[in-house]
Amino acid sequence: MTERLIIGRTTIDMHPCGLAVTTLPGGAEVHARPQDNDEYRARAEALGYGSDTAAMSREHEVLHAMLSHWLGLPESPTLRGVADGKHWEHWQAEEAAVLALAAMARACGVDVMALARR
Repeated sequence: MTERLIIGRTTIDMHPCGLAVTTLPGGAEVHARPQDNDEYRARAEALGYGSDTAAMSREHEVLHAMLSHWLGLPESPTLRGVADGKHWEHWQAEEAAVLALAAMARACGVDVMALARR
């Protein structure tokens, strides 16, 4: 069963197959799935997910939306850039913030998905 989260003006549909579809204001979509490669698995381990790359992928997309909402932005500038086929010039700052939030949440035992559902 697909789970839908609405964070600010962004909607994220989590499909059982691991696909996360983020719909930005205006209807543009960004599709994300966990990757099956050494780099992706190493990142999951480093962030505290162990071997659960699906959870890392899902929470990563949710954290982009949450961070942007917390900052009062209408959407993630990085995901907007992905949807439009252009990199936002400061995408690395957003990506670093999302990864740091994921690591902090894991280290503190915070359930990102439960937080997003509130």
